[in-house]
Amino acid sequence: MNKVITENFCFKISVVKGGCCRNGHEVGDTYNCEYGCPDGFCQKTMLKLFPLMETIRCGGDLRTIGQEKHKCRLYCPDGEIEFELEAFDKAVVVPISTKRLSEYADVVSRSFSTIAEDFGWTRENAPGHLSFTAYDRLRSKIKDGYYPYALFVDEKIFGFVSLTDIGDGAYELNQLAVLPEWRHFGYGKKLLDFCKAKVREFGGNKITLDIIEENARLKDWYAANGFVHTGTKKYDHLPFTTGYMEASL
Repeated sequence: MNKVITENFCFKISVVKGGCCRNGHEVGDTYNCEYGCPDGFCQKTMLKLFPLMETIRCGGDLRTIGQEKHKCRLYCPDGEIEFELEAFDKAVVVPISTKRLSEYADVVSRSFSTIAEDFGWTRENAPGHLSFTAYDRLRSKIKDGYYPYALFVDEKIFGFVSLTDIGDGAYELNQLAVLPEWRHFGYGKKLLDFCKAKVREFGGNKITLDIIEENARLKDWYAANGFVHTGTKKYDHLPFTTGYMEASL
């Protein structure tokens, strides 16, 4: 067996109410897994649990069925044993050093490449776009007051963001990126909320950022997360308009 997929959720299944169980489950028994059926666990009950696990893995919310967001209770198919399923997101945001700069740059480049594809940009017609210049752009940012962070699951990097102290309590947010295959799990918001908390921790009161003005979906996403549009600027060397946004904390 050669498992190549990194699982971003792990699960704990607990027996919370007992009855006559053909499989021998007793109150207090717990089972842990990421994907698949835990050793010794009731396979019939797993048929009920697995769709709930997949819902969570795909970014769903169990509150839509009257449970908690990532936690629920249900009875086994025989109606004898009540189980509790609890999911834990393994993704963590941590400060990083510049020693693995090439890895971080690769995540940024691959993440922003989908934007380049959407707009039809290439190295020839948009050489300054981040999808083609990630390593040099990240390296140029390294100085006092620069804070890079990465999103990890089991030591695998799949998200990146950085903050730069630009003075007077303001911090510039740059390169917020999540690999395409890890999107729609809420990790972009996780990175953004982490940065907001960090700026407050640093004693700051404002975050600024720039976006591709023509990317209406991204602009709306930042607006939904507390940012206001403050202006635009057109640079001759870029095939798009740069938009500016900020959020007060």
